[in-house]
Amino acid sequence: MVYYNSMKTTQALLLLKNSDIPREIYLEGDIYLKLNDPGRAVKSFDKLLKLDPKWKENVLSDIKVAADKAITRRMDFTANMMLEKILEYDPGFELGARNFFMGNWYFDSRDYDKSIAFYEDGLQYDSLNMNARFQLTQCFIHKGDLLSAYQTLREGMAIRDNWRYRYWLGKVSYGLARKRFEEGNYSSSEMYLAQVIALGLPKVLVDDAYFLLGDIRLGQEKYKEASSCYEKVLQINRFAKPRIVRDAEERLKIVKNMEEKS
Repeated sequence: MVYYNSMKTTQALLLLKNSDIPREIYLEGDIYLKLNDPGRAVKSFDKLLKLDPKWKENVLSDIKVAADKAITRRMDFTANMMLEKILEYDPGFELGARNFFMGNWYFDSRDYDKSIAFYEDGLQYDSLNMNARFQLTQCFIHKGDLLSAYQTLREGMAIRDNWRYRYWLGKVSYGLARKRFEEGNYSSSEMYLAQVIALGLPKVLVDDAYFLLGDIRLGQEKYKEASSCYEKVLQINRFAKPRIVRDAEERLKIVKNMEEKS
Protein backbone atom coordinates (compact mmCIF):
# COMPACT_ATOMS: atom_id res chain seq x y z
CA MET A 1 0.00 0.00 0.00
CA VAL A 2 2.95 2.35 0.66
CA TYR A 3 4.19 1.75 -2.90
CA TYR A 4 0.67 2.06 -4.30
CA ASN A 5 -0.04 5.35 -2.53
CA SER A 6 3.36 6.65 -3.62
CA MET A 7 2.49 5.88 -7.27
CA LYS A 8 5.24 3.25 -7.35
CA THR A 9 2.94 0.76 -9.06
CA THR A 10 5.66 -1.49 -10.46
CA GLN A 11 7.05 -2.17 -6.99
CA ALA A 12 3.52 -2.73 -5.65
CA LEU A 13 2.74 -5.25 -8.39
CA LEU A 14 5.96 -7.16 -7.70
CA LEU A 15 4.92 -7.62 -4.08
CA LEU A 16 1.37 -8.65 -5.05
CA LYS A 17 2.42 -11.16 -7.71
CA ASN A 18 1.13 -14.74 -7.16
CA SER A 19 -0.74 -13.73 -4.02
CA ASP A 20 -3.70 -15.90 -2.93
CA ILE A 21 -5.11 -13.30 -0.55
CA PRO A 22 -8.37 -11.85 -1.96
CA ARG A 23 -7.68 -8.29 -0.81
CA GLU A 24 -4.25 -8.34 -2.48
CA ILE A 25 -5.59 -9.86 -5.71
CA TYR A 26 -8.26 -7.17 -5.81
CA LEU A 27 -5.63 -4.46 -5.36
CA GLU A 28 -3.55 -5.99 -8.15
CA GLY A 29 -6.52 -5.86 -10.53
CA ASP A 30 -7.30 -2.29 -9.48
CA ILE A 31 -3.70 -1.23 -10.18
CA TYR A 32 -3.78 -2.81 -13.63
CA LEU A 33 -6.98 -0.90 -14.40
CA LYS A 34 -5.34 2.36 -13.41
CA LEU A 35 -2.35 1.45 -15.60
CA ASN A 36 -4.78 1.00 -18.49
CA ASP A 37 -3.95 -2.70 -18.78
CA PRO A 38 -7.45 -4.23 -18.88
CA GLY A 39 -6.27 -7.66 -20.00
CA ARG A 40 -4.20 -8.24 -16.86
CA ALA A 41 -6.82 -6.57 -14.68
CA VAL A 42 -9.42 -9.03 -15.91
CA LYS A 43 -7.12 -11.99 -15.21
CA SER A 44 -6.69 -10.79 -11.64
CA PHE A 45 -10.44 -10.33 -11.19
CA ASP A 46 -11.19 -13.75 -12.70
CA LYS A 47 -8.79 -15.30 -10.18
CA LEU A 48 -10.31 -13.28 -7.34
CA LEU A 49 -13.92 -14.23 -8.03
CA LYS A 50 -13.09 -17.91 -8.36
CA LEU A 51 -11.36 -17.69 -4.99
CA ASP A 52 -13.94 -15.49 -3.24
CA PRO A 53 -17.19 -14.54 -5.08
CA LYS A 54 -18.09 -12.06 -2.33
CA TRP A 55 -15.85 -9.52 -4.08
CA LYS A 56 -18.14 -9.39 -7.11
CA GLU A 57 -19.79 -6.06 -6.27
CA ASN A 58 -16.42 -4.34 -5.79
CA VAL A 59 -15.12 -5.77 -9.06
CA LEU A 60 -18.27 -4.82 -10.99
CA SER A 61 -18.07 -1.28 -9.66
CA ASP A 62 -14.44 -0.90 -10.77
CA ILE A 63 -15.01 -2.41 -14.19
CA LYS A 64 -18.09 -0.26 -14.78
CA VAL A 65 -16.07 2.89 -14.10
CA ALA A 66 -13.29 1.64 -16.40
CA ALA A 67 -15.80 0.88 -19.17
CA ASP A 68 -17.39 4.33 -18.96
CA LYS A 69 -13.98 6.02 -19.10
CA ALA A 70 -13.03 3.91 -22.12
CA ILE A 71 -16.25 4.84 -23.91
CA THR A 72 -15.64 8.54 -23.22
CA ARG A 73 -12.07 8.27 -24.48
CA ARG A 74 -13.20 6.26 -27.55
CA MET A 75 -11.13 3.28 -26.49
CA ASP A 76 -13.69 0.94 -28.01
CA PHE A 77 -11.80 -2.34 -27.67
CA THR A 78 -11.22 -1.78 -23.96
CA ALA A 79 -14.81 -0.66 -23.39
CA ASN A 80 -16.16 -3.75 -25.13
CA MET A 81 -13.86 -6.02 -23.10
CA MET A 82 -15.00 -4.43 -19.85
CA LEU A 83 -18.71 -4.56 -20.66
CA GLU A 84 -18.53 -8.16 -21.82
CA LYS A 85 -16.76 -9.03 -18.58
CA ILE A 86 -19.51 -7.31 -16.57
CA LEU A 87 -22.13 -9.47 -18.34
CA GLU A 88 -20.02 -12.57 -17.75
CA TYR A 89 -19.83 -11.85 -14.02
CA ASP A 90 -23.48 -10.77 -13.79
CA PRO A 91 -25.68 -11.78 -16.78
CA GLY A 92 -28.60 -9.81 -15.34
CA PHE A 93 -26.66 -6.55 -15.13
CA GLU A 94 -28.56 -3.63 -16.67
CA LEU A 95 -26.25 -1.86 -19.13
CA GLY A 96 -28.69 0.99 -19.79
CA ALA A 97 -27.33 3.41 -22.38
CA ARG A 98 -24.19 1.27 -22.67
CA ASN A 99 -26.31 -1.11 -24.75
CA PHE A 100 -26.06 1.35 -27.63
CA PHE A 101 -22.27 1.22 -27.52
CA MET A 102 -22.40 -2.57 -27.60
CA GLY A 103 -24.94 -2.50 -30.42
CA ASN A 104 -22.63 -0.28 -32.47
CA TRP A 105 -19.62 -2.45 -31.67
CA TYR A 106 -21.26 -5.62 -32.93
CA PHE A 107 -22.83 -3.81 -35.89
CA ASP A 108 -19.35 -2.76 -37.01
CA SER A 109 -18.21 -6.36 -36.46
CA ARG A 110 -21.16 -7.56 -38.62
CA ASP A 111 -22.48 -9.70 -35.80
CA TYR A 112 -26.04 -8.57 -36.40
CA ASP A 113 -27.74 -11.01 -34.02
CA LYS A 114 -25.81 -9.66 -31.04
CA SER A 115 -26.20 -6.12 -32.31
CA ILE A 116 -29.99 -6.52 -32.49
CA ALA A 117 -30.14 -7.84 -28.93
CA PHE A 118 -28.19 -4.87 -27.55
CA TYR A 119 -30.11 -2.28 -29.57
CA GLU A 120 -33.44 -3.72 -28.46
CA ASP A 121 -32.34 -3.71 -24.80
CA GLY A 122 -31.10 -0.15 -25.22
CA LEU A 123 -34.40 1.01 -26.70
CA GLN A 124 -36.17 -0.40 -23.67
CA TYR A 125 -34.05 2.05 -21.69
CA ASP A 126 -34.33 4.98 -24.12
CA SER A 127 -37.02 4.58 -26.79
CA LEU A 128 -36.24 8.01 -28.27
CA ASN A 129 -32.74 7.11 -29.44
CA MET A 130 -33.50 7.43 -33.15
CA ASN A 131 -29.99 6.63 -34.32
CA ALA A 132 -30.06 3.30 -32.46
CA ARG A 133 -33.49 2.54 -33.91
CA PHE A 134 -32.17 3.26 -37.39
CA GLN A 135 -29.13 1.03 -36.80
CA LEU A 136 -31.49 -1.70 -35.61
CA THR A 137 -33.30 -1.36 -38.94
CA GLN A 138 -30.02 -1.79 -40.80
CA CYS A 139 -29.31 -4.98 -38.82
CA PHE A 140 -32.62 -6.46 -39.96
CA ILE A 141 -31.92 -5.45 -43.56
CA HIS A 142 -28.49 -7.09 -43.47
CA LYS A 143 -30.14 -10.27 -42.16
CA GLY A 144 -32.79 -10.15 -44.91
CA ASP A 145 -35.58 -9.66 -42.36
CA LEU A 146 -37.39 -6.90 -44.24
CA LEU A 147 -40.62 -7.23 -42.27
CA SER A 148 -38.87 -6.49 -38.96
CA ALA A 149 -37.04 -3.61 -40.64
CA TYR A 150 -40.37 -2.25 -41.91
CA GLN A 151 -42.01 -2.48 -38.49
CA THR A 152 -39.02 -0.81 -36.81
CA LEU A 153 -39.07 2.04 -39.32
CA ARG A 154 -42.81 2.52 -38.85
CA GLU A 155 -42.32 2.70 -35.09
CA GLY A 156 -39.57 5.27 -35.60
CA MET A 157 -41.74 7.34 -37.95
CA ALA A 158 -44.49 7.37 -35.31
CA ILE A 159 -42.03 8.90 -32.85
CA ARG A 160 -40.30 11.36 -35.15
CA ASP A 161 -40.72 11.84 -38.88
CA ASN A 162 -37.50 12.52 -40.75
CA TRP A 163 -36.17 12.19 -44.27
CA ARG A 164 -33.82 9.29 -43.55
CA TYR A 165 -36.58 7.18 -42.06
CA ARG A 166 -38.96 7.95 -44.94
CA TYR A 167 -36.27 7.10 -47.50
CA TRP A 168 -35.52 3.71 -45.96
CA LEU A 169 -39.20 2.98 -45.31
CA GLY A 170 -39.81 3.44 -49.04
CA LYS A 171 -36.82 1.25 -49.91
CA VAL A 172 -37.83 -1.54 -47.54
CA SER A 173 -41.48 -1.26 -48.65
CA TYR A 174 -40.46 -1.82 -52.26
CA GLY A 175 -38.34 -4.82 -51.27
CA LEU A 176 -41.31 -6.32 -49.44
CA ALA A 177 -43.63 -5.53 -52.36
CA ARG A 178 -41.30 -7.32 -54.75
CA LYS A 179 -41.04 -10.31 -52.39
CA ARG A 180 -44.80 -10.57 -51.91
CA PHE A 181 -45.35 -10.24 -55.68
CA GLU A 182 -42.98 -13.15 -56.34
CA GLU A 183 -44.84 -15.17 -53.70
CA GLY A 184 -48.13 -14.45 -55.46
CA ASN A 185 -49.48 -12.39 -52.58
CA TYR A 186 -50.67 -9.47 -54.70
CA SER A 187 -52.85 -7.74 -52.09
CA SER A 188 -49.90 -7.49 -49.69
CA SER A 189 -47.65 -6.36 -52.55
CA GLU A 190 -50.15 -3.59 -53.41
CA MET A 191 -50.11 -2.36 -49.81
CA TYR A 192 -46.34 -1.93 -49.80
CA LEU A 193 -46.32 -0.36 -53.26
CA ALA A 194 -48.90 2.17 -52.09
CA GLN A 195 -46.48 3.04 -49.27
CA VAL A 196 -43.63 3.69 -51.73
CA ILE A 197 -45.85 5.84 -53.97
CA ALA A 198 -47.28 7.82 -51.03
CA LEU A 199 -43.80 8.53 -49.65
CA GLY A 200 -42.35 9.37 -53.06
CA LEU A 201 -39.04 7.99 -51.79
CA PRO A 202 -36.63 6.76 -52.88
CA LYS A 203 -37.43 8.60 -56.10
CA VAL A 204 -35.57 6.02 -58.19
CA LEU A 205 -38.06 3.38 -57.01
CA VAL A 206 -41.31 5.26 -57.59
CA ASP A 207 -41.44 4.33 -61.29
CA ASP A 208 -40.55 0.74 -60.35
CA ALA A 209 -43.47 0.77 -57.93
CA TYR A 210 -45.90 1.94 -60.62
CA PHE A 211 -44.53 -0.64 -63.06
CA LEU A 212 -44.98 -3.50 -60.58
CA LEU A 213 -48.46 -2.24 -59.72
CA GLY A 214 -49.22 -2.22 -63.44
CA ASP A 215 -48.16 -5.87 -63.66
CA ILE A 216 -50.50 -6.71 -60.78
CA ARG A 217 -53.40 -4.91 -62.49
CA LEU A 218 -52.58 -6.62 -65.77
CA GLY A 219 -52.70 -10.00 -64.07
CA GLN A 220 -56.08 -9.05 -62.58
CA GLU A 221 -57.30 -8.09 -66.08
CA LYS A 222 -57.87 -4.52 -64.91
CA TYR A 223 -56.57 -3.09 -68.16
CA LYS A 224 -57.43 0.59 -67.68
CA GLU A 225 -55.72 0.65 -64.30
CA ALA A 226 -52.73 -1.23 -65.72
CA SER A 227 -52.44 1.29 -68.57
CA SER A 228 -52.60 4.15 -66.09
CA CYS A 229 -49.71 2.66 -64.09
CA TYR A 230 -47.51 2.10 -67.16
CA GLU A 231 -48.27 5.60 -68.45
CA LYS A 232 -47.21 6.95 -65.06
CA VAL A 233 -43.86 5.23 -65.56
CA LEU A 234 -43.49 7.05 -68.89
CA GLN A 235 -44.43 10.40 -67.31
CA ILE A 236 -41.84 10.03 -64.57
CA ASN A 237 -39.17 9.24 -67.19
CA ARG A 238 -40.37 11.63 -69.87
CA PHE A 239 -36.88 13.12 -70.33
CA ALA A 240 -34.99 9.84 -70.35
CA LYS A 241 -35.12 6.40 -71.95
CA PRO A 242 -34.05 3.85 -69.34
CA ARG A 243 -34.93 0.20 -69.73
CA ILE A 244 -38.07 0.57 -67.63
CA VAL A 245 -39.47 2.96 -70.26
CA ARG A 246 -39.01 0.38 -73.00
CA ASP A 247 -40.59 -2.26 -70.78
CA ALA A 248 -43.54 0.01 -69.98
CA GLU A 249 -44.08 0.71 -73.69
CA GLU A 250 -44.08 -3.04 -74.37
CA ARG A 251 -46.56 -3.59 -71.54
CA LEU A 252 -48.87 -0.92 -72.98
CA LYS A 253 -48.88 -2.80 -76.30
CA ILE A 254 -49.81 -5.99 -74.45
CA VAL A 255 -52.60 -4.20 -72.59
CA LYS A 256 -53.97 -2.77 -75.84
CA ASN A 257 -54.02 -6.23 -77.43
CA MET A 258 -55.75 -7.71 -74.40
CA GLU A 259 -58.38 -4.96 -74.44
CA GLU A 260 -59.07 -5.58 -78.12
CA LYS A 261 -59.46 -9.32 -77.52
CA SER A 262 -61.80 -8.76 -74.62
